Amino acid sequence: MSRGEGPRGAHFASEAGRARRDGGSGKHFSASAQGAKGGDEVPASAEGDADKDVEPVASDDDDFSSSGDYESVGRSARLMTGLIVVSRVTGFVRTWVMGVALGVSLLSTSYQVAQNLPAMLYDLVMGGMLVTAFLPVYMDVRRRRGKRGAEEYIGNLLGILLLLLGVLSLAASVFAPAFIWTQSFMSGDADGMDTAVLFFRFFAFQILFYGLSSVFSGVLNAHRDYFWSNLGPILNNVVVITGFALFPVLEHVNELLAVIVLAVSATLGVFVQMACQIPALHRHGIHPRVHVDFHDPALRQTLSLGIPTLVATVCTFLTTSVQNAAALVVQPETGASVISYARLWYTLPYALLAVSLTTALYTELARDAARDDLPAVRRGVSTGIGQMMFYLIPFALYLMVFSTPLNMIYCAGKFSLEGVALVSEYLRFLAVALPFYGMFALMQKSCSALMNMKPYAVACILGAVGQIAVVLGVGVGLGAGMPAIAASTAVSYIASDIGALVWMRGRLHGIQLRTILHGVFFGLLLGGLGAAAGGGVYALLEAVIGPVTGSLAQSFAYVAVAGTVSLLVTFVPAVVLRLPEAAMISSVTRRFSK
Repeated sequence: MSRGEGPRGAHFASEAGRARRDGGSGKHFSASAQGAKGGDEVPASAEGDADKDVEPVASDDDDFSSSGDYESVGRSARLMTGLIVVSRVTGFVRTWVMGVALGVSLLSTSYQVAQNLPAMLYDLVMGGMLVTAFLPVYMDVRRRRGKRGAEEYIGNLLGILLLLLGVLSLAASVFAPAFIWTQSFMSGDADGMDTAVLFFRFFAFQILFYGLSSVFSGVLNAHRDYFWSNLGPILNNVVVITGFALFPVLEHVNELLAVIVLAVSATLGVFVQMACQIPALHRHGIHPRVHVDFHDPALRQTLSLGIPTLVATVCTFLTTSVQNAAALVVQPETGASVISYARLWYTLPYALLAVSLTTALYTELARDAARDDLPAVRRGVSTGIGQMMFYLIPFALYLMVFSTPLNMIYCAGKFSLEGVALVSEYLRFLAVALPFYGMFALMQKSCSALMNMKPYAVACILGAVGQIAVVLGVGVGLGAGMPAIAASTAVSYIASDIGALVWMRGRLHGIQLRTILHGVFFGLLLGGLGAAAGGGVYALLEAVIGPVTGSLAQSFAYVAVAGTVSLLVTFVPAVVLRLPEAAMISSVTRRFSK
């Protein structure tokens, strides 16, 4: 799993898998009144130290004191979307090859459980803080202390990460059985997870690579360079695809060797994702000196802002562990594997649309929050939520309508029709959460830009309580099974979104509710029409040509034709009506029409 598809407390940054696909203190640190307004009070000692020996800002740092350029959000989002499209294509190939090689099986479950853990552990220890705090703090440090001070901050972070995450990676590898138990404690079958333990002994070192990659991506994003942080997951996927392609061949020679190749390729992929960004840092003239200084005021600033996110990452770890463990109870051996396969389609719209929007918007929100321009932040947050709903509601409806044909594309090798049915059912219930997932990603970025992650942490607690209650009470206790476990994700994000939005409205002295409802209304209206039209076309294709019975080409062709109809029915009227939420589509259309 790359960072773009990571768990909810992560980033929502570059998988999740995909990172994966899936990504602060913007305010002047000397303005204590503004720190109080932001909600997170900074220790006086840190504040005082930050103002000592401040170097004049060099002319090449003027960009870091300018206001947010919201016009650049669309341009940056287009660049990222193009790379993310390639990333998701390679991510699909990666999951498809995994399905062919492993199927819906205990081996597949072992791989997924072990592969999810490094990202969760990284987020639990450090990732939440870095994703939340690094970008705004880096901008603030660079503006106040210049390039040299910013490089000292980067070098110090890298030194601490190498020390802390290096030790954690080694410890996790040595004590792998204990870590795997956290994901399977309800199943009572410890011996069934032996292969997961073997995988995790290799995967554990991904924790360190994730940490270094987050810092590199944050620096590049601060310079509005989004290319390499989005190319990295593509290279990661290529490496992992190679490992899966080799598995069936090696399995016939030596099964243990085949498993080790899978383990090495997954960890090597994360390393490549991290390392490919290093040359870009040098091109921006960034040459940090790696060292460790626990007294750096900027480090205190990072911790002050980032510590509340530890609550969020604990919630993420708990909910993911409970989901996986419950899934192995209600659907022994294959439950966790079903969740993983369904998440490929669930995170696809988010990665293509929401990641690029939130990443680009975050940079501009951090700039305006640094200038205490609350009207601009209010406008940016409201517009962002409206756009998120406008784009993700239709795709949630598409996932419900096309859940079975989408998963028929997996049907090859060891991936059976029974597996298709299991994953499709789970996806239909999971899809409800999609727009709320995107909205909460934006809430995370907005709280970070406003220097107050405490409301985000509280919102995560609300969501975690709701999700665990549904999983254990309804999914396991009442016997509702996998559909209830899937639906718990929507319950979680709805509760979290409500909590975060209530705080955001108070912090920004209002919210542009009409802007948000405009996006929701047209997302439901046009998305519903598009889903109905696409579903009708798919049914017509099955009636005229014949039902899909396991042919990859036929499945892909049917989905491509019906899906295109859905997109046209939804988004062409939006462009014709000149809906503000469709501005990104209109911009892309004009670009290609020239």
